Amino acid sequence: MIDYGVQIEPQFGYTWEMIRETALAAEAAGFESLWASDHFLIRPGAVDVNCLEAWTILTAVACATKRLRVGAMVASQSYRNPVLHAKTAASLDHVSGGRVYFGIGAGWKEVEYKAYGMPFPRPGKRVRQLEEAIIIAKKLWTEPKADYQGRYYSVNDCVSMPKPVQDPLPVLVGGMGTKLLKVSAKHADAVNFAWNTPLDTYAERLGVLAKHCDKVGRDYDSIRKSAGLYLALGGVESGTVAPYMKYTGERKWEYKTPEEAAEFIRGYVDLGVDHFVIVFPYGSEPESVSFLMEHVAPLV
Repeated sequence: MIDYGVQIEPQFGYTWEMIRETALAAEAAGFESLWASDHFLIRPGAVDVNCLEAWTILTAVACATKRLRVGAMVASQSYRNPVLHAKTAASLDHVSGGRVYFGIGAGWKEVEYKAYGMPFPRPGKRVRQLEEAIIIAKKLWTEPKADYQGRYYSVNDCVSMPKPVQDPLPVLVGGMGTKLLKVSAKHADAVNFAWNTPLDTYAERLGVLAKHCDKVGRDYDSIRKSAGLYLALGGVESGTVAPYMKYTGERKWEYKTPEEAAEFIRGYVDLGVDHFVIVFPYGSEPESVSFLMEHVAPLV
């Protein structure tokens, strides 16, 4: 079964009303999930562009919907203390009735670290921190008291209640670097490669993941494969000027017919992908989710 999720980029200037409308439309259309990127600003000079916080958005969406799953695509492990991050996810799993994905990554947007006064270590260190953060989260979700002494993070006889509704609460790791894929092989329930990764690159990275799985004794097929796509559908226009445009320029969308969009998606399906997280042009999301499910999904 193929599942579709819609991605919101808060840093593009979305209001809560726009996000709520998208969530309700996605649920009505049969989308599986809504995702929010974890950012604090689009550019340092963008003093007039909204950027709502990811976990706050996800909580509000969970309360506004009944079936739609929610997740960060992906939360930066170093933006929050690992215990706080794990507890936030477990709490929202209760609020939502078990509809949370724990989407997490190593972090990358250096300007945000600088603006918020957070250390920005080299990539290798960030990946090692990510692994420790996931280990701590899983201990907090499953053990009465968690103890872990890592190189970067630790917990000491730590109680975290309540435990998540889901057992296990699914962990999705975003990114496709070789060291990060080793972390995914050991700890991820799903991986996401984004955005519009060329098919040959996607296949090669899956091969790396498979090798890591062999080395750590993990069943490669037990890890779900997800693809992040930028997709514009012909016949659906946003009619809305995106606030971020004056700071970054408009993303150059290539509009696709339903047949072209289906062929595009099928390329990833042939590689074993059965989960898609889609960014539609700003302001077109409510119409796009309905159009995709009606005109594209039946052709995939």
